[in-house]
Amino acid sequence: MANMLDIQVEQITPASFDGFDRIATVDVQPHYFGGLLDRADLVIDHHPEHPGYSAVFTDIRADYGSTSTILTEHLRAVDVNISERTATAMLYAIKSDTLFFARHTNRVDLEAFTFLYPLADAALIRKMEGAEITLERLEYVTRAGKTGVLRDQVFTAYIGDAPREDFIPYTADFFLQLEDVKWTIIAGTVGDTLIISVRNLGYSRNAGEFVKRWFAEIGSAGGHRAMAKAVVPVERFRAKYGDLQGTAMTVRLAEMAEQFLHEPAADKKLTAAR
Repeated sequence: MANMLDIQVEQITPASFDGFDRIATVDVQPHYFGGLLDRADLVIDHHPEHPGYSAVFTDIRADYGSTSTILTEHLRAVDVNISERTATAMLYAIKSDTLFFARHTNRVDLEAFTFLYPLADAALIRKMEGAEITLERLEYVTRAGKTGVLRDQVFTAYIGDAPREDFIPYTADFFLQLEDVKWTIIAGTVGDTLIISVRNLGYSRNAGEFVKRWFAEIGSAGGHRAMAKAVVPVERFRAKYGDLQGTAMTVRLAEMAEQFLHEPAADKKLTAAR
């Protein structure tokens, strides 16, 4: 999307925060940055609200399927003329976040999609979707297929070191499409951080509760019923669960899933209270 719409992305560092008059975070909350950003002027997000930061204004709607839906409502409220380029990006975001309405979709997501569709370049969106499949991404899908474990309709895999974080949720989304798979739990290491991406079909146990159950004490963890993520420093994970590598990591994640999905709901509430 960034390439096809000629979106210039500038990488910033914590040291550069002081050079801005205002800071807004979109589709992410400041807590995600591990204390590097403890405040923001504006936070717009569709993920569940997290503590640990201050903000002048927040618009957090966890029942929405996409942050782009929230932004569409804001633009419509002030009657902004949305360009084809902007509409294309926002429509693609809604399709991507909701897997084309296959997960965590609200009526307002459908309304935003309907409004944006005639304004967007549908042909370009189809080209973007085709560009999602790259040899680099397929390498990690293949790795997960070779090392993963499918047990009781839960597919679990550790894909090892990855150059980018997006390979991990992409792999989780890919394997959720397989027959007889209702949950996917994919983990990978990016630098010195372990990323765990969880997906399910939305009508079983809560994915957000799963990552909080196992990873909230040692990192950032949360999400929705159908999709969730944990971001954990590798050293903290090793201190709690041991120095697991390869198949051992896959097996441990599968055990976590099995325990979570089979324990009574009352036990999970008791664990959370403790």
